[in-house]
Amino acid sequence: MDLFFNEINNRKQKQLQIMKNNEINPKHYHNTKLLLKLYNKVLWRINNNFQIIEDECSYTTGKKMDELVDNLLDAEMFVSEARLESRLQSIKDSREIIKLIDKALIMLKSYPDNEERYYWIIYKAYITPEKCNENDIIDFLRCSRATYFREKKKAITIFSTILWGYLIPELLDENNDIGLIHS
Repeated sequence: MDLFFNEINNRKQKQLQIMKNNEINPKHYHNTKLLLKLYNKVLWRINNNFQIIEDECSYTTGKKMDELVDNLLDAEMFVSEARLESRLQSIKDSREIIKLIDKALIMLKSYPDNEERYYWIIYKAYITPEKCNENDIIDFLRCSRATYFREKKKAITIFSTILWGYLIPELLDENNDIGLIHS
């Protein structure tokens, strides 16, 4: 058991060191920026997919989706179980990505020495449903254009470090631990 706690402490120390040094893999920075740009589209897709599945079930079977889920055997004739399962898995995966991004955003909000500034940069540039242009964000932050772009890069770097250096490895460890428990 002590070995287990030592391993956790070692990982947390390494993650803190990475965050302090702002060491970031360029691929992680790029991927983080892409995830942030897709955030609202993924939310839209999740909400829209539920409606599409509901409409498809209603059209093909004359039943609502919750009725079909209650009695999936009846739906087999009309809606491919594998197709429904695949769509629901896709929605679940997308929701997990959104949860990770939201959790990283909360952690970014409490990042020391920035007074939530990095949080607001990421939130206003990528997360908020109301589109903010660069000038709106610069006015909100009360800074120069150069400062905004420098801080935006720093915010994405720290966000990326939280996501790829802390949350995703933690998630993978949890999944490995669950796999070991089931074995």
